[in-house]
Amino acid sequence: MKRFVHNGLRVLVVVVLAAALIAIGRGLILRKKHSLAEAPKYKAPATLVDTATAYLGDLPESHEYLAVIEPVKQATVTARVTATVESVAVDEGDSVTLGQTIITLDHRQTDAQLASLEAQIKETQADLEGSRGTVASLQKSLAYWERETGRDKQLAERETIPGAEAEATAEKKNEVQGNLVAAQQKSNALVQQIASLRAKAEELCTMLSYCVITSPFAAVVTSRNVDSGDQAAPGKALLVLQDAGSVMVTFDVPQTDLPAVKPGLELSFQANGETRTARITRLYPALNRARMLRAEVVLAEAQAAGLTLGQYMTATVVFQRHEQVPLIPVSALIERGLENPQVFVMKDGHLEARGVKVLGTACEQAAVEGVEPGEEVVVNSFLGWARLADGMNVEAR
Repeated sequence: MKRFVHNGLRVLVVVVLAAALIAIGRGLILRKKHSLAEAPKYKAPATLVDTATAYLGDLPESHEYLAVIEPVKQATVTARVTATVESVAVDEGDSVTLGQTIITLDHRQTDAQLASLEAQIKETQADLEGSRGTVASLQKSLAYWERETGRDKQLAERETIPGAEAEATAEKKNEVQGNLVAAQQKSNALVQQIASLRAKAEELCTMLSYCVITSPFAAVVTSRNVDSGDQAAPGKALLVLQDAGSVMVTFDVPQTDLPAVKPGLELSFQANGETRTARITRLYPALNRARMLRAEVVLAEAQAAGLTLGQYMTATVVFQRHEQVPLIPVSALIERGLENPQVFVMKDGHLEARGVKVLGTACEQAAVEGVEPGEEVVVNSFLGWARLADGMNVEAR
């Protein structure tokens, strides 16, 4: 009996000890869970990004071109006749006025020919006067013999005089009439000869005027290619004249810009440390050999002050102005197709991918719709977009 009681007590002690151990272990586990629950949770580190703030402003959409200052009027002086250059009255850099004599050609042969023709004209005019006097005299003689012929005819019919005498009078009238016709024809021939000689004289006078070359406008001599004694001929450049008083800015427009560049667009350039503006005057209708279109901007006197012919400069053409629109850096645009560009906007430490409409770009700035002024947009390189995604935890650098 005593042995049975002793064994029972031993079992009871074991059970109590096991229960105590279980309770202690459970308490330790609960305490560990509680401490783990109160410990700070692990967060992935935020990705550092570069950002820029969108702001409201004006954006002139423009393009820069290499331009040069040229004269509005330029002339290459050539001779109209082949002759020896007698004298050149100007040199490079000289200013000339409208109508000023700049080159004289040798015209001695033309002078001699003209003098000979004038002598022939005078001689022929003298012959014409004599012929016209003969015509007048024969006309009077013809009138006399016509009267005599009529009178003798009546007398012959009355048999007052012989018929042979009347016939002789008629023959005399016919002879005078023939001489008159010949004299009149000679006079007409002399008139035509004089007209021909005068035409040749006018032609020589014209050629003589070609021997004196004058300036077609007020200009500056920029090139002299001839000296006294040289041979001048049509097509051979003698002088180059440029109108220094009226200048223009010229530049070439590539084919890709043709839809945007039009006459009347504003152009700006730097001159004497200041920015000047003008407008495109005209565009040539055909492309040159470089497949570019020539544009010209004629400058007013104030716009051209201080500029030098042949001077190169940068001309900025404004295609379109966007006023009071949200502006962001061009580097913030993610090209997801030309029609659907996007940007990453940072809000509360996270990225938000947002589609935008690009109104225009210039000077590394983009005018957009879809971003409000004051919002932060991510700027990155082309290869950097691959590590960013919508909803990502980020931090501004």
